[in-house]
Amino acid sequence: MHADDGEDDGEADDPGEEQDLLVVLRLSNRRMGTRDEREAIEAFADELDLALTEAAVGEYDGDEIGGGECVLFFCGPDVDAMLAVLQPLLQRSPICRGGHLVRMVPAADGTLERQRLPL
Repeated sequence: MHADDGEDDGEADDPGEEQDLLVVLRLSNRRMGTRDEREAIEAFADELDLALTEAAVGEYDGDEIGGGECVLFFCGPDVDAMLAVLQPLLQRSPICRGGHLVRMVPAADGTLERQRLPL
């Protein structure tokens, strides 16, 4: 997804640089949740992907299920733009009760650290 636009790829604010946003959902049990739960999350992830795609701010990049939670991965050029599209959908969905968001933010030392945001 990274287009070669001739700009310097070393810049931290490179518009082609993708940012990640994770949506962490609690499951009903400590393993993989129920089949119905996983199907509902899959349909919800498709809805979120469509919203991001239509707004042209990012895309759904898969999930990881286990240990009592499901993590939905999203990526795009601007994490704040993705949040603006996703948060209203996440806040109205019963699937998201007890869940949280994780975004990567620059730390003082220049590395990235996880920032947890409640839903």
